[in-house]
Amino acid sequence: MLFVALKELMSTTAECIFNTLLSTLNDCGFHNEYLKANLIAFCSDGASTMLGRKLLESFPKIIVWHCLNHRLQLSLNDSISEIKHVNHLKIFLDKIYSVYHQSNKNQTELETIAKELEIEIIKIGRVLGPRWAACSLRATIAVWRAYPALYMHFCNSSHSGMAKRLANINFLQDLALMIDILEEFSLLLIALQSRSTNIHKAQRLIKRTIRALENLKMGIGKHESQVEDLIKSEKFKDIPFNRSNKFIVLPRTMLLENIIQHMNLRLLSDGNNNEEIFHYFDLLEPATWPYEEITSPWTAAERKLNCLSEILKYPIDLNDFRDFVDSNIESKNDPIPAIIQKAKKIVSTIAISTAEAERGFSLTNAICTKVRNSLRSHIRSNDNKSVGKRVNGLGCNSICKIMVKLQSKAGYRYTSSTKIYERNL
Repeated sequence: MLFVALKELMSTTAECIFNTLLSTLNDCGFHNEYLKANLIAFCSDGASTMLGRKLLESFPKIIVWHCLNHRLQLSLNDSISEIKHVNHLKIFLDKIYSVYHQSNKNQTELETIAKELEIEIIKIGRVLGPRWAACSLRATIAVWRAYPALYMHFCNSSHSGMAKRLANINFLQDLALMIDILEEFSLLLIALQSRSTNIHKAQRLIKRTIRALENLKMGIGKHESQVEDLIKSEKFKDIPFNRSNKFIVLPRTMLLENIIQHMNLRLLSDGNNNEEIFHYFDLLEPATWPYEEITSPWTAAERKLNCLSEILKYPIDLNDFRDFVDSNIESKNDPIPAIIQKAKKIVSTIAISTAEAERGFSLTNAICTKVRNSLRSHIRSNDNKSVGKRVNGLGCNSICKIMVKLQSKAGYRYTSSTKIYERNL
């Protein structure tokens, strides 16, 4: 992925975003006529102002793609909102997060108990919040690993009600189920973020994850299978487990069916009516061909070839396509014709996720320089004078405070008034 420019938006309306994008591309030499001839697709996070409707008005033949990572997270959010039982689990896990996030004393006491039990503590975060499923997975695994220490700490503090919840076998089973589900989501999220993942590979990965969830619905997950052994283990021996129906249990089958349903709706169907376009892309992927129905020449595919050329804005020669088909039908392993190779590369350029771009912006929060922490935005006052307005350090202040401790021996000092480093000369 290539970053062309970084532009400040005067407003966040669709029109402003479109005009800024277009003017930036024009400034870089990508004029409207060139874009009409070569712009194939546009990918965004799915925000209403970023869905590319303005682009479609000017470039009606482009593919507007909603980021698959965001769509995957939305499918999970849809299920959470529909299966109300999940909220009870989420609320309780958020309580655990609050107990230790808001109190260093509680965190210290938990770590002391964990050392006595020889348990490694991982930071407990929020679960099933606005962040991606991988973050929720880390938080649930943190609770899973610290389970005995959490129970002992709750028993020895004013959180006896939370201790009773942890002593319920149903809760431990629900936690195990959520970890198994979130592991599948996390695996898919990571795979979809890869630069090498194109549309065809993404579809295969999504279908594979759906099959894994269907298998989980019919069987038992990795963490679920460990529950009985954990209860009998040495570390869990001090927890008086019981199976009380006082606490709401997750409807396992209903939850998994709902997640699978929403994954199909969000990921395997497209709100922009692009499903037919993906069938055209299948012409370039022999793994998707119905070989039992194919005879050479493949007339049904050749009828679609012109449409594929229009979508890719690249002419595909019929003879080269026939050679490509014959080679795969007869398993000749002949070299792929150059025109077909280029068409496949064009398809691979269609971004299926905005994760890489967002990761780039996230990395800017790790930058700590004098310039970045003293940025000023020049604005005009009422008397038309230029006034320097302090811009926040964008998350760097906390990094500064940590780094100054590490670099104090090197002669750096921290100036709280300016939030920058100064070297003692």
